Amino acid sequence: MYKLNYTPIKLKNFNDYFVRYKDTKDITFINEFLHFYEPVLERKIYKFCWHYGIAQDREEDLKQIFVVVLLEELQDYKSEMPVLQLIKYKVLDAWHDYVRTNCGNVAVDHANNYKTIRKVAFLYYRQAKEKPFDELVSEIAKDLNISESNVRKCILASERFKQDFNLDIDDQANEQAFYSQVSQKDLSTLSPEKYFFRNQQCYDLCEALQSLKAKDRKLIELVFGICPSCLMDKKRKTLREASLLLGLTESGAEQKLKRILKKLRNAMQN
Repeated sequence: MYKLNYTPIKLKNFNDYFVRYKDTKDITFINEFLHFYEPVLERKIYKFCWHYGIAQDREEDLKQIFVVVLLEELQDYKSEMPVLQLIKYKVLDAWHDYVRTNCGNVAVDHANNYKTIRKVAFLYYRQAKEKPFDELVSEIAKDLNISESNVRKCILASERFKQDFNLDIDDQANEQAFYSQVSQKDLSTLSPEKYFFRNQQCYDLCEALQSLKAKDRKLIELVFGICPSCLMDKKRKTLREASLLLGLTESGAEQKLKRILKKLRNAMQN
């Protein structure tokens, strides 16, 4: 989609294209950036579509949304932080807004409503088989500080809203990581925007953990007491106990842990 009919000179890093564009207002630098960045963007879109069950034929629309968010950010860009880091969550939010308005067979007229539906759906479907409907509705209303009538409407909307007639809006596998880290008190006061960012950060952490070697993941699991695949709490071990279980010295485990944490930080910043 963004391939040029010539081979441009590749700059040292992507942010150099944006700096030069700001200095010259020459759209050529944006076009050349997209020429090189498109394979990376395609991988991100593929992961997003797979994660939320969206048909791959939405790819071109999602690319265009990315470009719009990028150009809007560049209008007032003065930060020392790389542009791609600045727009990371803005792009994801814009993609979700596109899903809300274009990918379901029920229209959700406001972004906050869409996120509230997702919250309600998760809380409802994880306990629907264990508690009576009215009791569960009442609990969810108290947890989220909304009326019972709104809870019922959200449950109905979640049952009818199937993105591309495929994805349940209460995608529990994808959202379990977020809820395992948020207390019921936090849940009732968390804004929709913070909810989305926290959810995405948990997803990024899961992705980073899966990129580790099996032994490194096990060390994280033992020392910090978290499941690498879903972030659910587990019983912690002391560093000494973990090192014995993995056949390491305590000092060796400590050094390895430092390297793992550095790798995780780098992975989540990219």
